[in-house]
Amino acid sequence: MTTTSVQQQLGRAKNGLLSFFEHRLYIPKIYLDAEWDGHHLDVLAIDRDGSGDVHAVVLFAIERSLGLQQELEERLERESQAVAAFTGVQAHYKYVACALLDSKSSEFAGGRSYHTVHDLLAPDGIGRIALMTIEQFDKPEPKVTLDVRPERFRAKVAKLADSYILSHEADWQIREIPFAGDNENHDSTA
Repeated sequence: MTTTSVQQQLGRAKNGLLSFFEHRLYIPKIYLDAEWDGHHLDVLAIDRDGSGDVHAVVLFAIERSLGLQQELEERLERESQAVAAFTGVQAHYKYVACALLDSKSSEFAGGRSYHTVHDLLAPDGIGRIALMTIEQFDKPEPKVTLDVRPERFRAKVAKLADSYILSHEADWQIREIPFAGDNENHDSTA
């Protein structure tokens, strides 16, 4: 599989994640390839127009051509690395997303994680990292599946979020724009 093909597939996976958060959060500001407090995040979503919960996503890809056993072993190893890296990330909700790439068709393939849920819990039990799979069958849009649901972490990130949204432009957000002949603002998607 060529590097360009992998980059394009990862870009489509990020768009799938963007759409996932767009439909699940109230008024999200969504950032792709964000540097958040010294950590690279593939997707960062801050709810309630930047004043709500912070959702952080780390994405990795696995090629389906590896064979089932090798694919499962690599996925478990990569998920474990991502979970360990999340220890220092300040966010209310944390997600590890796996894009399963099919090298023969240049599309995403299907599959699930076999990670133990206990490994995903915060040391004090308050918070659980979510596991997601991104796949493409015969649909025009990537399909995001939440294999393990997230649980809210303790995170004091209000000042960090305020600073971030002031210095970074969101890749997707809802904006307020005035309508012609109307003195009041109305919500509209951008």
